[in-house]
Amino acid sequence: MRTSQHLVTLRTIALAFAVVLSPAFLQIDGGTCHGDTTLAALEFKPFMMPGMELPEDIIQFEPDVLLYEVELPVTVTQAMLVLEASDPTAELAVQCYCDDGFVEGHQINETLGWTVIDLPEGNSRVKVFVRPSGGDEGCYIIRITRELVP
Repeated sequence: MRTSQHLVTLRTIALAFAVVLSPAFLQIDGGTCHGDTTLAALEFKPFMMPGMELPEDIIQFEPDVLLYEVELPVTVTQAMLVLEASDPTAELAVQCYCDDGFVEGHQINETLGWTVIDLPEGNSRVKVFVRPSGGDEGCYIIRITRELVP
């Protein structure tokens, strides 16, 4: 009889311990963040493209496509990047890298939703980060290959 009381007591303690710790286990879910990390609009408009008077969008944006490849002549040294997050409260950030070096600048005009990207010599990568209030982060990448125009 004494053994069964001892088992009941251990089971009761184990159950109480599990109940007490369950809120902590529910909060630790592997660091899962949430929020809408997609863009509603992304336009890449290079300046001074041959045959174009005004900058035109040269990518065909789809919210689920995270990587875009662009070929530009070496004469194009700037492009306008137009952005709009699907979540209006999300923060947007733009970073540009050229041949593994970071290119400074690229502040987004938050009212108009655009920035101008400087494209120094070499191939570039433009990264657009979407950070909703839920703590998650999405990233769109535009790879830019520069080519000599014959």
